Amino acid sequence: MSTENAPWAGTEDQAFAEFSALEASGEARLFDGALLVAHWLSGASVASLCEAPLEACCAAAAPWVAPRFDAATNAEGLVTALAQSLGYGGDEAAYGALENSRIDQVLTRRRGLPITLAVVYVEVGRRLGLSLTGVNAPGHFMVAMAQDPRVWIDPFGGTVESEEAFRDRLKARGAPAVVLAAPFPSCDPRALVLRMLANIQQQQGEQKAWGLALQASEARRRLAPAQLAVLFDHVQLLQRAGRLQDAEAALVDALPSLDGRAEALALAWLAQLRRGVTRH
Repeated sequence: MSTENAPWAGTEDQAFAEFSALEASGEARLFDGALLVAHWLSGASVASLCEAPLEACCAAAAPWVAPRFDAATNAEGLVTALAQSLGYGGDEAAYGALENSRIDQVLTRRRGLPITLAVVYVEVGRRLGLSLTGVNAPGHFMVAMAQDPRVWIDPFGGTVESEEAFRDRLKARGAPAVVLAAPFPSCDPRALVLRMLANIQQQQGEQKAWGLALQASEARRRLAPAQLAVLFDHVQLLQRAGRLQDAEAALVDALPSLDGRAEALALAWLAQLRRGVTRH
């Protein structure tokens, strides 16, 4: 999948400008964030490709959901229509495939990641008069019903479960107490884009596909220039790719904006780079 003409090559990119305008007006949806990532991966807008499968999803779900129903009924209805009737579910066979990060491909193939499948559920619900939110939970993106935020949907597994049951699932998998005790934030469109790009960065980095991994990392930096974790992820990725001079330059460029512990960490890392020591 080519990204030679990917967006965010410059500050004037039209796709990013349109997304930013939607954010500024308060009209951006999670679906808009997913469209932006698909645009970045494909080099062109995929919005028109999504309409027919979304209409089919809405037609399948309409008999099962309504704003007058309670949250649990609507959640079960969405799962019945999307997971059971239409077969939308997690792509366990090729989890890291780039198609799973393209919302148009997810709608066509009916397979995806938790985060892209969540976008399908949220958008279908919105079109049918329901309000759902994305839950930026660690390791597994979920969906909550705004009618009752305790009622969650796991789009990857195609099941309805409570927040408590999800936390129990994390505990069984060995999640530390500090994670289990923390609230899981709802996900706004920019946070969704950042998480999707982080997924691509990680998956491509694991395959040593450094070009696309670094493009995803640089896109994250443009979207969140003040997030220290994004900067340090980028520097570490440059090191892993063998681009030590670029890693050093990224830290040097960032130093004027850092202070306190962040500045100390960056200076220590910079000293290691200059001594030829790498961090992984």
